[in-house]
Amino acid sequence: MLLEWRQFILGVHILLAIIWVGGVLFVGWGVFPAAKTLAYNVQRSFFLTLMRFTHWFFTGAGLGVIVTGILLGTLLGPIQSWEQVWQTTYGNTWFTALVIGVVTLIWGVVIAYRQAIKVFTNTSIWQEASAGSPRKLNKALFRIALTESVEVIGFMLLIYLMISL
Repeated sequence: MLLEWRQFILGVHILLAIIWVGGVLFVGWGVFPAAKTLAYNVQRSFFLTLMRFTHWFFTGAGLGVIVTGILLGTLLGPIQSWEQVWQTTYGNTWFTALVIGVVTLIWGVVIAYRQAIKVFTNTSIWQEASAGSPRKLNKALFRIALTESVEVIGFMLLIYLMISL
C-alpha cells in the first residue's frame, strides 16, 4: 500500500513540477515575446492580466512540488531522521533541493512578481513608449527578464539534482 501511495505522490510531484517550471518558462519564453508584438497599451493590459491570472496558479503548483517532495523524501522515502539528512548523499541532495525549491518559489512570489506588477502598473513608462520613447520601458522589461532568470537558474539546479538522484 505504501508503494502505491509513493507512486501516486510521485506522479503528482512530477505533474506539479511540469506545471510550475513549464508554465513559468512558457510564459517567459513563449507568451512574453509573442505579446511584445502588440501595441503598448494592449501589451500592458495583457501582461497585467496574465501575471495576475497565472501567479497564484504557478505559486500553488510550486508549493505542491515542495510539499510532495518533502513527503517523497521523508514519510514515503528513505529519510527517517535528521542524521540521514546530514550523513547520506540522498539526504544532502534532498535537503539541497528543498532549499533551492523554497528559495526559487519565494523569489518568484516576493521579488519577481512584485517587480513585474510594478512595471505593468506604471502607466507613465507605457505612455512614453506609446508616444515613441520606449527606452525606459525596455530597460524595465529587461530588468524583469533578469529577475526572472533567477527562477530559471533555480529550476535548472532542481532538475540537475533530481536527475543525479
